[in-house]
Amino acid sequence: MSQAYHPFRNRRPSRERGPRDTSPQQTAYFEQALACLAAHPERISILVKNLHYYQQQQHLPKSAKAAIQRFEYLLAVTQDPHEIAQHVLEDSYEGRKFRQLPLLLKGLCDPAE
Repeated sequence: MSQAYHPFRNRRPSRERGPRDTSPQQTAYFEQALACLAAHPERISILVKNLHYYQQQQHLPKSAKAAIQRFEYLLAVTQDPHEIAQHVLEDSYEGRKFRQLPLLLKGLCDPAE
């Protein structure tokens, strides 16, 4: 062996992991839903209803609960659809956390559009 034995160290070399890419299909869904929200700002009430519905679900993963809480904070700060879209679509830690629960945007776009 070329290295000294350390009982607390994993013997397998660690694998370098790159940043996780979001799928283009998921990004397109968010862009479409937020464009519908920008075109019809009164649909923020649908977003709030979705927040309340999924908040009452008991068996959600911790990441989904965190996404719900982040959306609540965002809606407490601003009701402007363009600012909401900017925060959700930005390529940062916060943006990725917003995009963890796409069901919150369910119903913002009509199937006829």
